[in-house]
Amino acid sequence: MVENETPPRHDAVMTALVIVSIVATGIIIAGLTATPEEPELTVQPTTTTPLPPPPQEEEFILVTPEVAYPTKIPGCDSVEEPVEPVYSSYMSDGLASYDNPIAPWFSGPKAHLMSKALLAALPSDLEFEDGRIPYFDPIPVYEDADFTIDSTNAYGTIGLDDGSGYLSVGVAHFSEEIPPCLAGTLDERRTQSDRTVVDIHTTWQEVNGERTSTRSAIAYLTDGSQVSAYTSAIGDADAVPLSVDELVRIVTYPGLDTSTAPPPGTPGNSMECTPYGTDTTRRLSPDDIETLNRALQQAATGGLAPSPPLGALRTSAWGGGLCQVVNSAAGALTVSVGGAPKPDAPDPDAPVPVSGPYGGGTTISVPTPSGLGITVTTDDSWDPADLERIAMTPGLDIP
Repeated sequence: MVENETPPRHDAVMTALVIVSIVATGIIIAGLTATPEEPELTVQPTTTTPLPPPPQEEEFILVTPEVAYPTKIPGCDSVEEPVEPVYSSYMSDGLASYDNPIAPWFSGPKAHLMSKALLAALPSDLEFEDGRIPYFDPIPVYEDADFTIDSTNAYGTIGLDDGSGYLSVGVAHFSEEIPPCLAGTLDERRTQSDRTVVDIHTTWQEVNGERTSTRSAIAYLTDGSQVSAYTSAIGDADAVPLSVDELVRIVTYPGLDTSTAPPPGTPGNSMECTPYGTDTTRRLSPDDIETLNRALQQAATGGLAPSPPLGALRTSAWGGGLCQVVNSAAGALTVSVGGAPKPDAPDPDAPVPVSGPYGGGTTISVPTPSGLGITVTTDDSWDPADLERIAMTPGLDIP
């Protein structure tokens, strides 16, 4: 998600947004009528049943907390008055790339290292409800835009005992000055020993009486990086899955910056991918994914020359397994784990590959002893033997 807004103004106890749409409907009466004095009439008068009016659209009433001003905020030398929010929406043309020229600091290998850093920064007992492990996405291309957005996001749904929460982490290069403290947009500003500034905010809003609480931390690093973490859940502030200190740890964690380049040979993706097939619902943990990635880094790729290197499997927004897509001598080369078709009764000691054309390219699918499927696909036609060697890489399985 891309957001572009100035900090919100909440200078009233309640802000009501009521959307009411009433559609008038007509009543149509058709038929043949005649006076009862005409005996030759053989067609009885008829009328149509009036059409019921369409249901009235639901009203949405938004309530946000009151903001006091003037006020003092810890860590701020001065506090400016709140301003009215300004919202903007942008439409992407569907293209997104890890090598987007508007963000020269970003790449597939960079996203892979940032994703690993994010997982290390998160609490070890955090579980993601839908099995989607946060991974930084490619940066979209926007049509006819008079602005530059070079941010990338990683997000996921956090499983809670009484429901679920949401987490989104964004990274961008920030060339402007650190914004002033505005009433209603932060509760505290922390300045660390290395001059990194972190703004912290916990708030809530109610829509038709249902409250959602949110907590955020935004770090302005000394190298010009802006790292933000946002988490929310239905209920009061104690329902939010991450604490202030946990969010501060995320946004200041080493590796989530825009200035550190990945070492040569770091694996990555060329674009976002969708796993081949959806016939498995098995969820793989971050440790499982790391094990598979280490194995995939040892794959014999022959003349395919993948770029970036293999070994950066990620979960997809569509679910169904893991995947990685890279450039190669055969066009886009995609490796999928967990979503491949497999024989009804595979022999665990001798998996049988199933090959066939896939959109003009070549596909090899191999069942593993544990039941996971490994699928390797190229956009252009290629020797199936090369793809089979990748699919049967030792260790590319989770018992």
